[in-house]
Amino acid sequence: MAEKRAARDSNPNSKDGHTKQQLNPNPAAAMEPLQSSAEASDVAAKQAQTSTRDTNNPDTIKPSLSNIPGKDTEQRESLDQEEVKLLHLEAAEAVKEIGFAVRHVYKSTTLTSTDQTVYINVQTKEECSLCLELSLQGFRVVGHKFDEVNQSCYSRHYETIYALLDDLSLGYRQSFGETLQNRLEALALEQRAEEAQAVKGE
Repeated sequence: MAEKRAARDSNPNSKDGHTKQQLNPNPAAAMEPLQSSAEASDVAAKQAQTSTRDTNNPDTIKPSLSNIPGKDTEQRESLDQEEVKLLHLEAAEAVKEIGFAVRHVYKSTTLTSTDQTVYINVQTKEECSLCLELSLQGFRVVGHKFDEVNQSCYSRHYETIYALLDDLSLGYRQSFGETLQNRLEALALEQRAEEAQAVKGE
């Protein structure tokens, strides 16, 4: 038995010998995974430092459109110009559309119109002279004479010139009602004529 154990112990292919070789691998091979892991950690750390430097460096940051100086200012100026155009257009339309219901109406040439205000002179059916101001807030009376701006005469703002005159001029209301009635009658006559023509065509 002693000879068999000695032969087994001296045999490199024996179980104990094989186990001993597995427990004692090549030291250089065992160090390779550790070196690879350390190198990967160093690379990751360098990349993180580079990313931090780029983020903190103002030269590497690209400005967005919202950060471009003057961008918001240009947009506001464009909107303001559009509002000014609409303001002057509304004044011109008001002068044209209320002429049938007042004695006189025209845009003031004495008072200077600005980007914020336009002045309109109106004489009502009752021969009451008014100076109206049109602004972004609406229409209001600013004087009881043509081309007059008097703070003591300021009225509240009205959304439309029709609402203002309807509130201040009985003659305007009557003229407006009569004109509306005439237009409705004219439309009714036109509709009846079209219906009669259609019957003849059949």
